[in-house]
Amino acid sequence: MAIGDKIQNHFTTETDQFTGIKVTRLTEPDHTSHHMYFYNRMTTADGSKLLMSQERENGRQLYLMDLATGEAEQLTDGTGVADYDGLIFPNDKELFFSQDGVYYRMDLDTKEKSEIYRSPEGWRGGAAGMSDDFRFMAIIETKQDTTATQGKKAAGWNSFAANCLAKPLCRVVYIDVDQKTSRVVLEQNCWFGHPQIRPGDPDTIMFCHEGPYDLIDARLWLVQSDGSNLRCCREQPNDLILTHEFWLPDGSKLAFVYRETTGDKIENIRMIDPVTLEEEILMPCSPYAHFICDKQNKYMVGDSQSGDVPIHMLTEEDRRKAKESVGNDFLYLVDVEKRREYKLCYHGTSWSAEYGNSQDTHPHPFFTEDNKSVIFTSDKAGRPCIYKIDLKDVPFLNN
Repeated sequence: MAIGDKIQNHFTTETDQFTGIKVTRLTEPDHTSHHMYFYNRMTTADGSKLLMSQERENGRQLYLMDLATGEAEQLTDGTGVADYDGLIFPNDKELFFSQDGVYYRMDLDTKEKSEIYRSPEGWRGGAAGMSDDFRFMAIIETKQDTTATQGKKAAGWNSFAANCLAKPLCRVVYIDVDQKTSRVVLEQNCWFGHPQIRPGDPDTIMFCHEGPYDLIDARLWLVQSDGSNLRCCREQPNDLILTHEFWLPDGSKLAFVYRETTGDKIENIRMIDPVTLEEEILMPCSPYAHFICDKQNKYMVGDSQSGDVPIHMLTEEDRRKAKESVGNDFLYLVDVEKRREYKLCYHGTSWSAEYGNSQDTHPHPFFTEDNKSVIFTSDKAGRPCIYKIDLKDVPFLNN
């Protein structure tokens, strides 16, 4: 298969046995499929097309799928495609993706591509975060000979703690997408991850210190694009999990889940003002691994994880038992104004890394750009598949 070729995905709709809500499986369970990272822009503005990755005989490639018909067009080819980093430009006519350390901009009609940025030899870039107008991009680059794996790709969570303890040389790189210029914002011997540019303020970058919650100094950090005003958003004792941070659509606050592992084991949604660093508690919540809001911050969706053991600490036996029993592995929808969560459906994923990437079975739920659907990933039917819930089919939203 090659760029421009079409594949056909077949939909299967079922009624969730716990909530009665219709859930449509968009891909088949005999091959691995997933959407992009959950805070990326990966649907068109009208919610009709989805950017996804699918693994076939030519490896993992990016495809643009029509959510009405299941037909998907292949957008990439060859090895080294970053299968979680793709984004659709706000004009819905261009794709951003990376392959073998090179960042590209592609015309979705002609498939012509132009190089935006290339990581230097010996460095691996990833986790691109865009400004809301897609003019600027922030990425994390890691010096490969300073990692625990010495540049070799690690499957699963086996290197998570080791890489944190290795304190690899990492840097935040800020890129002008139009001018194709770049500068290093910050470079330290610390494992960085998840750069996200503040909406409405392209000079403010949020990023995290990556690693197990009990090994890092603190997760949430902010820095200006010129490298100034580096600040930690909050203290983090080693019995506290903070995850998974994102910007509200208007950039007014960053949101995250606060999860205690000892004592009362409180779990709630919190927000921080990026200027004052003042923190507020929105509401209690289930143990979300990831969560995000819609484009108006009217609703949030989170993927709950059953049990008290964080994902990276689960053994394969833990995951097998979890998949064989029904725990609190549900998607929850949060009404922000009412500060109330509702059970949306059972995602039933195993959280397993057995398919080649530790992220493959993470539900990573998100809202389509038109706010009409929630999309997530799960391996409950076999290999990881993509699922969709239309919010018009959710009774408690339409009463």
